[in-house]
Amino acid sequence: MTPLLVFFATIIVLLYAQYYLSRRHLYAAAAKIKGPRGLPLIGNAHLFVGKTADFFQKLNSIFSHVDKEPYKLWLGPYLLISLKNPVHLEKIMSSSKFAQKHELYVFLESFVGEGLISSSGAKTKYKIHRRLIQPLFDLKFVASTIHIIQNQTNICMKILEDYVDKKSFNIHNVIINCSIDIMGEITLGQNINSQKYGPTKFCQALIDMYDLAYARMTKVWLQPDFIYNRLSLKTKSDAVHADLKDFIQEALIDSWKRRKITKTEVTEQFVPTIDRLLEVVENNQDIMNNEDLVHHLITLFAASDDTFAIIASFTAVCFGMYHEYQKKAAEEIRTIIGKEPKPITMEDIYKLKYLDMCIKDIMRLFTIAPYILRRNSEDFQLDKWTLPRGAAIVIPIHHLHRDPTHWENPDHFHPNHFLPEAVQKRHIYAYLPFSSGPRGCIGKMMANVLLKVFLVQLLQKFEIQAEGKVPDITLCCDISVRPREGYICTLKKRNWNTIE
Repeated sequence: MTPLLVFFATIIVLLYAQYYLSRRHLYAAAAKIKGPRGLPLIGNAHLFVGKTADFFQKLNSIFSHVDKEPYKLWLGPYLLISLKNPVHLEKIMSSSKFAQKHELYVFLESFVGEGLISSSGAKTKYKIHRRLIQPLFDLKFVASTIHIIQNQTNICMKILEDYVDKKSFNIHNVIINCSIDIMGEITLGQNINSQKYGPTKFCQALIDMYDLAYARMTKVWLQPDFIYNRLSLKTKSDAVHADLKDFIQEALIDSWKRRKITKTEVTEQFVPTIDRLLEVVENNQDIMNNEDLVHHLITLFAASDDTFAIIASFTAVCFGMYHEYQKKAAEEIRTIIGKEPKPITMEDIYKLKYLDMCIKDIMRLFTIAPYILRRNSEDFQLDKWTLPRGAAIVIPIHHLHRDPTHWENPDHFHPNHFLPEAVQKRHIYAYLPFSSGPRGCIGKMMANVLLKVFLVQLLQKFEIQAEGKVPDITLCCDISVRPREGYICTLKKRNWNTIE
């Protein structure tokens, strides 16, 4: 071996030794936690080689081994420790030590900046921004949006009438446009008119954003910037980012003009989120700048429109698969609304106890974020295990929500899981549809009202039919969980006077 080769070999060995020593606390802690043995450098990443669409199934197969004890997995250099015991989860999710997002979220952050989803909850900036934004989604604001939700839902129902007594179709293709129009008005003050003209470039950019971010999060070889920046995916990422920012900037210009003309103040009358948030920025310029504002608006729109469309579509399909629950939900609505179909009021929304149980079980089965990651800022002793600083703490919500330890009928749509007596017996951290603790969802009240208004209209007008049962649905994931074959169902006109 030549002296030059010896020199380079020595350098490589020394660098590897330094790398290993800097991470020895990770290796020591991981050795005491069960899980598959990892290969050098790539860890267990080889288990996920294949199509992105298959990643969710592979991940589920691995995390199906998680029980009451922690379970480890190496994704390249990242140590992932999965926890499914609700007693452990309560300690983790209620602790400020685990408020940090893991480094893997940086691939979403490249599109939405340090927004409410991607930013670390341990950062002072995140805490201040959340404190400023959360009051914008209070009960008064949610109540002021009902007329928008009802107007856009009425348009959606008219579109769905064209599918009555016809062959099966993907109902999500209709609902997503309704969702875009609702959130366009509520969040951005924009009449997007997707139900009339179809999705815009902005909407396509949101879809591409999820696909690109998820690909980098799950494929180790796409994570290094020096590789990714030389691929065509980087060019596409830049274009998507530009499309998102351009649309939001146009909405901000409209908001500024609207506020200048009307001198709008926050009252009981509806004021879009963008106007309210712009006022927050104007009053707190030393805390939140224009770039922060753009990122928060992208985050709020993306999180809300996709979430509503997915949950509403899954609910429609499951009502079609489990007709007895659809009938019971419709009967409850008729008891409250009356014999003549009509829009529901805010007061009546809280009376829909059974529909609420149905929605909760849908969110149990099809949690929007099936896995969430936290990063601990320091070593944390959890019973006999040490969770080392820098590890990714994975909460496999998808598996937690289907654990027979907590659920009577875990793999099926079963609203009785949320009867008061059933809820009382179950550990509160066995159900985490909106996460929990310092990073809990700020829009869950809005989501609940939006879903109920939409589903009341849907069940008043249509009987839904769908083939199979929940175990027959093959799921995939692109940040959110979706059915691989779509949300397929058929519609019949409902006789509101005789619910069957």
